[in-house]
Amino acid sequence: MLVFVLSPLFVGCSQSTPSPTTRNDAAASGGTTSGGSSGGAGGAGGSSSSGGITGSGGTTASGGASGSGGVAGSGGNRGTGGTTASGGSSASGGTTTAGGTTGAGGTKATGGTTSAGGTTASGGSSGVGGTTAAGGTTGAGGTNASGGTTGKDAGSDAPTGTGGAATGGTAATGGTTGAGGTTTCAPPTVTLSGSNAVAGTLIQFNDNGGWCWYQDERAVVDTKANKLLIGSVASGGSRNGYIEAVIYDIAAKTNTRYTVSTALASVVDDHNAPAFVIRPDGKYFAMYSSHRQDCYSRFSIFDGTKWSAEAKYDWTPQGCPWTGASTDMITYSNPWYMGTTIYSAVRSVDTDPSFLTSTNDGASWTWLGRLTSSPQVGYVAGYFKYWGNNTDRIDFVGTEAHPRDADTSLYHGYVKGGQVFNSMDTVEEASLKDTSATTTSAADITAFTPVFKTGTTINGVKLEHAWNHDIVRYADNTIAILGQARVSGTGTDDPDKRMLYFRFDGTSWKATYLAKGGSKLYSSEQDYIGLGALVPDDPTTIYISTPYNPSTDAMGTSGKHEIWRGTTCDNGKSFQWTPVTANSTKDNIRPIVPKWDSSHTALLWMQGTYTSAQTYSEAIVGTISAP
Repeated sequence: MLVFVLSPLFVGCSQSTPSPTTRNDAAASGGTTSGGSSGGAGGAGGSSSSGGITGSGGTTASGGASGSGGVAGSGGNRGTGGTTASGGSSASGGTTTAGGTTGAGGTKATGGTTSAGGTTASGGSSGVGGTTAAGGTTGAGGTNASGGTTGKDAGSDAPTGTGGAATGGTAATGGTTGAGGTTTCAPPTVTLSGSNAVAGTLIQFNDNGGWCWYQDERAVVDTKANKLLIGSVASGGSRNGYIEAVIYDIAAKTNTRYTVSTALASVVDDHNAPAFVIRPDGKYFAMYSSHRQDCYSRFSIFDGTKWSAEAKYDWTPQGCPWTGASTDMITYSNPWYMGTTIYSAVRSVDTDPSFLTSTNDGASWTWLGRLTSSPQVGYVAGYFKYWGNNTDRIDFVGTEAHPRDADTSLYHGYVKGGQVFNSMDTVEEASLKDTSATTTSAADITAFTPVFKTGTTINGVKLEHAWNHDIVRYADNTIAILGQARVSGTGTDDPDKRMLYFRFDGTSWKATYLAKGGSKLYSSEQDYIGLGALVPDDPTTIYISTPYNPSTDAMGTSGKHEIWRGTTCDNGKSFQWTPVTANSTKDNIRPIVPKWDSSHTALLWMQGTYTSAQTYSEAIVGTISAP
């Protein structure tokens, strides 16, 4: 049993059970609504701030004894030196103590409303980083304090200042939580016990669904409509192979499931999962494709009631299927806005990624050009993850090949203004646009900035054969990447795989060891593990799926893949770990976190049995956290 102290960010340990679903549209594109899935508050994906804990502002500095020559402020109690207790008339003697510069050992400095010791006591300044209040200036002495008006702190009454030595009463306790200041960084604490424990309220969004991790965004938050849109592919049962979208009403806590397409039902594969973008008019655009089964990028638009009939972009004019194998055809979709144009990255020409563009919000598409031109090594010419700000830039991290086919590294670059750059803002491709699929200025992936070079030693182990999980560029322009690599010399059938974190601060990439990734998920994919997710609105938080306890690298008690939350307070140099799930009877894998805002987090994952990319018994579940 795992025992922790309960934090306000994680409330309860329960699983909501949806009420029976009712069909509200007989058409394939219609929806099925289910109620009763409770979103709750305080899911695992909360902000990293420990927030509402009442802080004392580092307790306000005492400022020394009254007008006696100014004993140095202790940083602990309210300013007493030469000034009256807070709230009254200012003491005549000496300089008022500062009440502590930022105080607050790791929690938000609260101090209630600003404590006022003469002139302002410091409780109003936000606590940061956990340094104790410095005690302000030494009491100046001078004439004895006259006592003045009775001192009073926000939140509690202080005893009356007496005579010439106004004591200022007891330290301000802070009262209500201080509203201002910078949020402190600290991991949440929770109590998880019992079978299938979850931090927060578990919501089942879809009872039958799965996704691969190379199409994004698989989930998006519609902040205007207060809806969460989630895509997946069903495996088995009456909906076998259906490409589906669930729209979760965040306020009502109800699901409506829609069938986006049944066109790929005969080739069931989690690689067929859709990726979404929200159009300026509020409609939802979805793009998806088969896993190397044909030459079509498929798309549909949701108008608020139903998904449109499937439309297609045909890659045959670009040479599909491409030389190398009869199955060298289309896989994956990654649509993002840049300006008013949607750019969708698709594995396509020679198994490298290329971009399609749409200038009419996804109604029609044209081929733009190749992102890279790397030689195909074995199965493909690399794997790519993307992150866009839906304004003017798309970042990517790629490999040279599948890690079973080559000793792969990781490389980063970005697209902006029609050009392709490396991490250091050097142009690697002067124009993303190509005249044809066979005439390209695209660079080899190795031309871009190395994030991880094979053979690098991290945490005392030499690592190789890297793969990518997630990438995010944050509001402060730093970039983070999650990935994995094999421990050198541990074989090829089921090598020892380690999970890694990388961060770019504008100057260089730094690597951090996270945890053991565990055994392969199934026999033919030696590098498939539970994966990890970054939080787009919170650079201090990540989530990973592993059967190991990342705090110790010891095998977990359940033997199943559990979701863990990692908190970093030093820009990714180290992480502290908190369980999101525990004592599970099913695996919890492939977490994702769509962009929302700094106060809300939707953490989603697959829960069940994963036999292969074509056969799985998984539900799409998750938690939603909010203030």
